[in-house]
Amino acid sequence: MTMRGIIAAGLMPALLLAGCVVRDEVVTLTVRPDGSADLVVFHTNIRATEEGPKGEEALQQYAVAFDARTSGDFERITRAGGEVTEARWVRKDPPYTTLITAALPDAATLERYGSTGEDDGEIRVRTRFTSDGPVRRLTTTLHLPDGFRPPDEEPRTPERIQADRANAFSETRVVVTLGRITGARGWTVAPDRRSALLAPDDITALLRDRPESVELFIEWELDDPS
Repeated sequence: MTMRGIIAAGLMPALLLAGCVVRDEVVTLTVRPDGSADLVVFHTNIRATEEGPKGEEALQQYAVAFDARTSGDFERITRAGGEVTEARWVRKDPPYTTLITAALPDAATLERYGSTGEDDGEIRVRTRFTSDGPVRRLTTTLHLPDGFRPPDEEPRTPERIQADRANAFSETRVVVTLGRITGARGWTVAPDRRSALLAPDDITALLRDRPESVELFIEWELDDPS
């Protein structure tokens, strides 16, 4: 679910963009019982990793794409059938900060937004929203290319996680408008069970154990099915 694919973004501790640009990213997807959703994408501390003209050019290209609404976030939203409701600069001097909000009007749009990749040589992400009485489920399946395997290393220590976050981070949260989350895989559920945060280290462990595909999900039950 870069879904950015939210999953693709969540798997990278530091977002490295074209032109040596890095940023912090917070994505919030608020899902209603019918599968429609509101999306908020907040980018901050957008900066170049290189000094001088090359870094300045990379940031200028980033700004031009944002103003023209041609960057990856806009393309993913519109290609899925969503509507960008707001796109604005919070800070237009480097390091930049931007905000995008969007409406995903139905479950089919949510599924398309949460699905990425068509080539067998890349990770393909497929997202599905289902309902069964009061139960709702958002499932994301990662289909892995032949021969894919995450780096075989020890789990990151808290110190390593913090060091990675100090460079740049990506956080993806799914919020449910009604009900409480009853189960999840690949997500850390908040104590109030109304939202869950994507868990990249858990996903990496699942990828090591399942070489062909991995299924992530959030399941919740409505307080009032009506």
